Amino acid sequence: MGRRGHDQSCRGRQWRRHRRRRPAQHFRLVHPRAAGGLGIGLNVVRNVVQLHGGTIQASSPGLGRGSVFTLTLPLPAQVAPPEALPAAHAAALRRHRILLVEDNRDASDLLCMYLRSEGYTVSAAFDGPTGLAMAGAQHFDVLVCDIGLPGLNGYSLMRKLKETLGASTPFAIAASGYGQQEDRVMATAAGFDQYLVKPIDVNAILHLLESVPEHV
Repeated sequence: MGRRGHDQSCRGRQWRRHRRRRPAQHFRLVHPRAAGGLGIGLNVVRNVVQLHGGTIQASSPGLGRGSVFTLTLPLPAQVAPPEALPAAHAAALRRHRILLVEDNRDASDLLCMYLRSEGYTVSAAFDGPTGLAMAGAQHFDVLVCDIGLPGLNGYSLMRKLKETLGASTPFAIAASGYGQQEDRVMATAAGFDQYLVKPIDVNAILHLLESVPEHV
């Protein structure tokens, strides 16, 4: 099995000098929140690359001099035939309709693409009010909801949904960049069934989807 490498150079914000040559972990940017977000994008990329058996390295000669990201992926000798889906997984694919509420469009597109490739039907909303309206107007088996949403945060969305739908509320999975115990407690109190910390582990979310109770 060979490996294929790819260099992607870019210019823009840099990380501090002492992290000039490191694997793509959480980076401390010069202006970490100037453009919003949690600063976890590189870590998401690293996790996706590792799921494919690859590696990614980031390097920079210094502030204002650009960055180089080197991605290496394995080249399989031959493509194995697809395995048959386990019966439980196949049943879940026939059953689940998922609503994803996530304001980060790139993260939403990536997760939607992955879940659809697994056979799930996925609809997306990019803010709290739209997500609440969609959840109330259509039938969904599962809700995957970011906590830090514009217009209406995930906690409030979940509470309103519980008030409106009651026992018909979809199985709800909270997603957040914060993983303290108090964050999990708040999510549970709002009505979420499960809590995932970003970047979302795709194996973890698949396991959750396959374990959703049959009555949902």
